Amino acid sequence: MSTFLESAPNNWHYHLVVASVPKDGSPFTDNFLLSVERPLNYWSQIYNFTAPVKVYIEVSRSDGRLVASISVSGETIIPCSRCLEPAKIVTAGHLKYFFSLKPNKYTKKEEDEVKPKDDQEIIFLDSWENEIDLVPRIWEVLITSLPVTAFCFEGCKGLCPRCGINLNESSCSCEKDDRDPRFDVLRSFVKDKK
Repeated sequence: MSTFLESAPNNWHYHLVVASVPKDGSPFTDNFLLSVERPLNYWSQIYNFTAPVKVYIEVSRSDGRLVASISVSGETIIPCSRCLEPAKIVTAGHLKYFFSLKPNKYTKKEEDEVKPKDDQEIIFLDSWENEIDLVPRIWEVLITSLPVTAFCFEGCKGLCPRCGINLNESSCSCEKDDRDPRFDVLRSFVKDKK
């Protein structure tokens, strides 16, 4: 077993019962909590959730398909992008999914009618099963809501690039060089022209 989560936890279970979605177009709603018991590793960033993730689902029928809106929110701790101290942040995300029966053969006009209006992807099903597993979709919403950077506080000074001291806790006597060393070649070129 890996130390970090890289996919939805095995203890996550949520199956949408298709028959529970009203046929009159009114929405079926549900909200619940899912625990994230191990740190989550995404793009080499480690996220530690401090509480279960809140999930809200709203599903309705529209034009012969199911439209599922999934929202998640949670509190996580990640290293500050400037000083590497723990930064507590609230993450929230929302995505919409369209489920439809797998088409046989379309004319171009029918194909355009099946596509959702707001450029969302359609998930095709072989049949209207009794249940649709929404865990992969919930995981996708959670992953896409995670920030790449976070700060422990708004004015974080970060680490000294020379000695590595945390500038929020103390100062250092390192010489501040605001020049970008990548431009040294250009600077020498300009000096030679003078």
